[in-house]
Amino acid sequence: MIIVATIKMEPAAPEHVEEPEEQELVEQEEVKVKKPRAKRVPKAKPPPVVVPAPADIPPRADAEFWRDMLITKREMEKAETRARYSNLVILK
Repeated sequence: MIIVATIKMEPAAPEHVEEPEEQELVEQEEVKVKKPRAKRVPKAKPPPVVVPAPADIPPRADAEFWRDMLITKREMEKAETRARYSNLVILK
């Protein structure tokens, strides 16, 4: 916070007289006060979504899925082996 204080002192014997327009400008410059900046407000975050798991039913492994994956892997390995040895030439 900035506090601006001005003290006006009258001279004992004025050496010269200033014009009123200049005095108004000087007074306007002294009165300038910075307003404090508004505090930053954080954005509201949505609460996390929690999906409750059924407690009475334990998770079950899908045997059919893993059986199919194993069959597919074996087929791919056989095809790769055949492709690797397909260019082999047997000399007699």
